Amino acid sequence: MLSLIKNELGKILVRASSWIYILIVLSVVLAAAVIQAKFTDKPSSNWREELESEIAALEEDLQTAEEEWEKELIIYEIETNKAYLAENINPDTYSNWHFMNDTVFVVMILMVVLFTAIVASASVSAEFSSGTIKQLLIRPHFRWQVLFSKYLAVLMYSLIMLAALIIFGFLIGTLFFGAGDFNTRFFESDLDSNRTVMVVGKQFFLKVLYFLPGLIIITTISFMLSTLFKNQSLAVGVSIFVLLVSSTLGGIIIFLAEKYTWAKFLIFPYLDLTVFATQDTILQDVNLPMALLILAVYYVIFMVLTFTIFQKRDITV
Repeated sequence: MLSLIKNELGKILVRASSWIYILIVLSVVLAAAVIQAKFTDKPSSNWREELESEIAALEEDLQTAEEEWEKELIIYEIETNKAYLAENINPDTYSNWHFMNDTVFVVMILMVVLFTAIVASASVSAEFSSGTIKQLLIRPHFRWQVLFSKYLAVLMYSLIMLAALIIFGFLIGTLFFGAGDFNTRFFESDLDSNRTVMVVGKQFFLKVLYFLPGLIIITTISFMLSTLFKNQSLAVGVSIFVLLVSSTLGGIIIFLAEKYTWAKFLIFPYLDLTVFATQDTILQDVNLPMALLILAVYYVIFMVLTFTIFQKRDITV
């Protein structure tokens, strides 16, 4: 079994596209760091006095504001600045850990998931497209072993990409923004714009931890599609389409969940569990254990379908 996994991972890593995906991810991080460095000012030592002056100016603006939306915006800015003062947090502080917590995290959510889905959706369908599936299955291994080794190889590739992103992002962040304190406090907002004091380094790794279940599920869905379609282009296309519409469907389901209980059991709102890094529940009352349980049920269903379909498929080239 280990030889199968090693062989399948080697197939992925020998492809130029697999390395190109990783290079694209790292290039985006580097480009983002260059752009941010040009617009990020060094924190002022007189930040408290500056905030107090800004609050005074905003309070004067509030007296003359006529539109309600304008008043609400000014009040929000005043409350934000007062919160920074109360918690003794310099809002202009920015280090490698802040870079990891925002820019690297966004790249992780968008690009690691996308490229992993592409690789997963091509894993089995590429064997059909190239005509090598029959040669693969005449080896002295059960079909499920061959398929499972491919699945594990894709998961390992996704972790390699994720590790490369984290290491490179940390180095680039340190180079451009300096080595900050892992325990630096900062404000982060949840989906309802409620601000909470967090520890920047801990928050990043918490997001990575919550990111992994969604990555595994999306990889599993893409891998399932790869077994359904013999055409590689079709499998990849459908996988990307599902990935792109998942966020939209998640938003719709969040709206439906306010009226219909059954909507809470649909998978799309749970493909991104990183929201639990800033809040305790989603969809009004669904906590993390419940969300993980829902994902686990879908995971079992997807895996059973994937292996059942592949076991019964008539292999023709």
